[in-house]
Amino acid sequence: MYVYLNTRPITSLTYPATPHAAQAKELISLFKRKAPDTDIDSVLATIDSASSDSSILASTDAYVTSLCYIGSKSLSHVLSYIERSKDRLTAIGHSSPSARAQIITSVVAFWRDVQAGVAVNIVDKLLNYTILTPSSVIAWALDAQRIAGGRLLAETWIYEMVERTINKVVGRVRQIVAARMQPGSSAEQVAMLDKALVDEVKSMRALFEEVDDALAGIAQGAGEGMLEDADTSSGDAVKAEVELATQWGVKWRRVWARRLAVEETRLREAGKVFPGPAEQVQEAMEVEGNGDGAVVATETAAADGDDIL
Repeated sequence: MYVYLNTRPITSLTYPATPHAAQAKELISLFKRKAPDTDIDSVLATIDSASSDSSILASTDAYVTSLCYIGSKSLSHVLSYIERSKDRLTAIGHSSPSARAQIITSVVAFWRDVQAGVAVNIVDKLLNYTILTPSSVIAWALDAQRIAGGRLLAETWIYEMVERTINKVVGRVRQIVAARMQPGSSAEQVAMLDKALVDEVKSMRALFEEVDDALAGIAQGAGEGMLEDADTSSGDAVKAEVELATQWGVKWRRVWARRLAVEETRLREAGKVFPGPAEQVQEAMEVEGNGDGAVVATETAAADGDDIL
């Protein structure tokens, strides 16, 4: 819940009735004074001790939300505060998958109703700092419950968040390929690049599979809650929503299948220029399963001649 003042969101954490509101206000004050970490640690410890479980999710939410608020004057301001808090955020992000998810949730919750694009930029920055992992962003963005059974696939900021994440992973593969194609590298450098290429291709392929797996149920109309919504007892409007969400799932799945096919083609063409670890890279790109994979989806889409979007 937010109220707005000069288009800047004020989180409900600042209201007395909200749990940990007093600590959130104290955090904001500490940020403004550039207080030492020990003072911030004390506040976060107080929040954790009052939480009903043993996780750090409540203190993470308060910490990240306070950062967003104190830096909400502009994108450059919030990125500056993130830069100052990079070490603590890294420790939080590396502690558990749920902590990484909470960081994204807090950032998006603060900005979504005002400027969702700012949230996307912040998540992108957190990826650069390795506070978040590409897999954690994909898992968060395409969580079936969070995107309401596919209904939010029509939101441009969701697509941009996924696209930026995919681009980072693909970009690393392209950078290694470009370096590998440069003449004059020593045998040791070539060996290091070849190993890095195999590892990055495997990571890229795994990420695309995560995207495809997340979208498969939605594209088939069997995502979380979709079957219940499409039951005959539901109204026509709800059924129409489910059908539209299914169509979005199909289109999204096709987009990323085609993108993977493009990247794999680039790798095969590059392999003709330098021999390198061709077999290992090929193994990393192979599709497992019974034909429901992304490459098969790409071939089907090409045969249908459908538009990407």
